[in-house]
Amino acid sequence: MNPINVGVIGTGKLGSFHAGKYHRLPGCRLVAVADTDSRKARKTAKKYDAAFSGDFNEILTKVDAVTVATPTSTHYDIALVCLKRGIHVLVEKPVCETPEQAKALIAASKDAGVKLQVGHVERFNPAILRADRLINQPLFIEVHRLGNFSKRGTDVDVVLDLMIHDIDLALHYVKSPVTHLSAVGVPVLTKHGDIANVRLEFENGCVANLTASRVSREKTRKFRIFQESGYLSIDLLNHAVTWVKKVNRQVLGRPIILPRNLNVPKKDALEEEVTSFVRSVGENLPVGVTGEDGLKALELANRIKDRMLERLETFARKRR
Repeated sequence: MNPINVGVIGTGKLGSFHAGKYHRLPGCRLVAVADTDSRKARKTAKKYDAAFSGDFNEILTKVDAVTVATPTSTHYDIALVCLKRGIHVLVEKPVCETPEQAKALIAASKDAGVKLQVGHVERFNPAILRADRLINQPLFIEVHRLGNFSKRGTDVDVVLDLMIHDIDLALHYVKSPVTHLSAVGVPVLTKHGDIANVRLEFENGCVANLTASRVSREKTRKFRIFQESGYLSIDLLNHAVTWVKKVNRQVLGRPIILPRNLNVPKKDALEEEVTSFVRSVGENLPVGVTGEDGLKALELANRIKDRMLERLETFARKRR
């Protein structure tokens, strides 16, 4: 099979990481990068021996597939052009700004018969991959995703910047509609919400409590799942999984639980994501995270943002 010619649109920090993965990955060839900042594009292109342009349209004749790693506000316009040109697209999360845009991208990918994958990279986190087969009908999910402030991603609030990873994971594992949500968000360093907490109640009875912050002093990414068979503590940052399992033994008339630290293979989540995308293109396999997955996460994220805004407006009225 001939190598897949791949391009990267957007050569900021994340786009440059994508370029590096493609450059080293068997089965594909990084042939071109593009960025409106030609200096950035030239720097990345030189590093990986690829062509570059300040206009993404100019690289489309060279590629079979692209990563779109530009600001969220540009995802729709760029991805739509690529899909209509018959080019497979891996678009970074969130898939785009509105559900209507996401639906249009999904339709365009189907019309052109090409792949659309959304960059919810935590699906490929080695800790998640290790815990995956142990997750069965969660009853309660508790998540803390905390980080330092960075200018990257501040074109959107913390829900679309960080929490959307955990929204996607929760929807992926619970597989039930959200019937009620309560949310609070606070703008601290930007005009958008920089810290947020949401409680999700699902139709099947599961409850998820998600907290995301980009104004914390320490970096934390903990995903905890409680279910009838036991409790999983997943450290997404340090790639560690503890499985606290209920066993069929009793002490003093009570059942006991035994903790076990699971062996997590050393893998790079972004490399796994990119590899999955290239394989889906080359072997005509389903993508790891579909456009529909990205749409569901975006729709729920927007519901959370609306509820956060309502609470802030209520708070402001009561202060007057």
